[in-house]
Amino acid sequence: MILGTFKITKVIDGDTFKFENLDGSSRLLGIDTEETFKTDDAAAKTDEISAKWDEYYRLEKGENKMPVKTNSPLGYEAMIWAKEFLKDVENARLELEDENRAMDIFGRHLVYMFVQKDGKEINYNVECVRLGYSPYFNKYGNSKKYHQDFIAAQEYARNNKLGIWDPDKKHYPDYEERINWWNKRAEQLENFEKKYSDNENYFNLSDESDFKRLSENVGNEIIVFGNISDVLTKKFPYLLRIPRTKEDTFELVIFEDNANLLNEMEIDNKKEYYTYIKGTLGVYKGKYQIELKDKDQIWIE
Repeated sequence: MILGTFKITKVIDGDTFKFENLDGSSRLLGIDTEETFKTDDAAAKTDEISAKWDEYYRLEKGENKMPVKTNSPLGYEAMIWAKEFLKDVENARLELEDENRAMDIFGRHLVYMFVQKDGKEINYNVECVRLGYSPYFNKYGNSKKYHQDFIAAQEYARNNKLGIWDPDKKHYPDYEERINWWNKRAEQLENFEKKYSDNENYFNLSDESDFKRLSENVGNEIIVFGNISDVLTKKFPYLLRIPRTKEDTFELVIFEDNANLLNEMEIDNKKEYYTYIKGTLGVYKGKYQIELKDKDQIWIE
């Protein structure tokens, strides 16, 4: 699905851009370049963390069990490369994955970007992976359009030790762990599609059409599928939130009588993957919710 052709107005970093006549910013699908400073002194700050990169990343990760995102020397390099690569490109053709995955939870357009270089049309997203400035980012699902292109591009970069695959460059040190994690999530999404997409009692909360169907099922026992992002435990009831957008969330509710459920459900581990939640659908203050009373209401496949 073609979104249109737009003039590039700003390179925010290697995977995020702004375009004329397109509100907000756009996040490119299938890639995840490392973070970078975006202030006027970005080069100096990058030099500073580069001098102590191993220690810097270790402190940034802290006690997190999973890999983290933080500013890095390679993130800055990716931004500089993107600006250089696109300096003679005025317009870009933008493609959507599909209508149900047109924007992320922050309201950014999710797109593939195609540009003309030396008389050829190039998929920038795939090229970014091929040159090693990003891994193939499938944390939110495999690319429906260019999966094999991304796989081939990543193999090329890995085999040629480019960018994030170059042991002498200063980048995140845990890409094997990241990719295994993302692949597991992508497999979960494919499993849901194969097993439950035609089951009217199952709802993928990241799918706009499924989310709209919830209004017809208030009071019914259903099964929802989503990724818990926030666990709020400062007061009762505890709230576990699955975001649809930055403002619109689905809530799992735990009242004080069942406070021990958080430990029984091992929620910290489940947060990193897609989960299934079974219960009676309710609405409170405009938000859909399910009350959790038993640890068997939530599981991972």
